Amino acid sequence: MKKYIYITIIVFLVSLFYFGFYHYTDNYEFGIRYNLFTGEIKPDPRTGHHLSYPWVLVTKIDTRPHRICIVSASKNINCRLVQFDPPKYMELIQKEGFHYYWWYNRFSFNYDQETYRGVDNLLLGHSYGNNRCSCVKVLQEIGDKNN
Repeated sequence: MKKYIYITIIVFLVSLFYFGFYHYTDNYEFGIRYNLFTGEIKPDPRTGHHLSYPWVLVTKIDTRPHRICIVSASKNINCRLVQFDPPKYMELIQKEGFHYYWWYNRFSFNYDQETYRGVDNLLLGHSYGNNRCSCVKVLQEIGDKNN
């Protein structure tokens, strides 16, 4: 019985350390740090494995080009190749606020159509919306997916 208690305590402490102090930013991601005490928001200049204080939150945005499409039967231009522009990240923070962008639209019940989740959902809104954010660059207009 003591063995299970020790294992439970160790798993709890490792989980607490992982979720409270550890973050990983890949080389194609742009990290944004938010200090809960000071309210300071700034880019995370480093990539790789890092430790931070538990009151410093780090979110990541994929900076690779993404193909974003409006699902339609028309032969009109319905896709765009878009990319997040890291130097303009503060405009995104002003429009969307700071949170974990990869969590956008994770629970969607649209099973019969293509649904964008996470950062793709964010890019879709800012590449086709009325009030476009300059932090999302449209690299190319793409025609019908089947051509």
